[in-house]
Amino acid sequence: MVSAAARGRPRIACVLLAAGGSSRLGTPKQLARLRTRPLILGALAAARGAVDGAAILVVLGSSSQRLRMLLRRHAPDVRCVLNPHWETGLATSLQAGLRALPAETDAVLVTLVDQPDVDAAALRRLLAAWRRRSGFPAAALYSGGPGVPAVFPRRLWPALHAIRGDAGARAVLRASQALTLVEMPEASFDVDTPADLARLAR
Repeated sequence: MVSAAARGRPRIACVLLAAGGSSRLGTPKQLARLRTRPLILGALAAARGAVDGAAILVVLGSSSQRLRMLLRRHAPDVRCVLNPHWETGLATSLQAGLRALPAETDAVLVTLVDQPDVDAAALRRLLAAWRRRSGFPAAALYSGGPGVPAVFPRRLWPALHAIRGDAGARAVLRASQALTLVEMPEASFDVDTPADLARLAR
């Protein structure tokens, strides 16, 4: 059988990072509400609206039991991946998601739970730009540089496995010799502090 990649259609999956402890916020940001919907469900809806039925993995750590119960009720088809080392930093959550991806995956879309303005339309723009040069990574451009959401082809996964601590994927993106950038001002707002939470409520 001819693979999706051989037909020119690389197979993508999504890893939604939702494991953090929200230490600066003082309450689980995953459960903070935009209008009436928890952020984790909003981020999941954005991913679903962009990847068109592809696998979505949600990486959990802090408050995992509460979040798993919420996802079981509202998204029973989504696979939850537990990162027991979430306290050591973001890198371990990303790596836990990569290890759990389906074997046939050619590239991964990495998204965050705390960027409430990033919707399905923004992620579709990113994926469309990536597909034009699918052998290279594609990343959102905001706050003066590249960042997540981003798409990483399989050849870059070893570099992602090499990062440590709270280092995210940004260093890998910046080191890439060819990177597709997509302006995404929606990604500049993330929920980290009580002030951010107040802005979210407004």
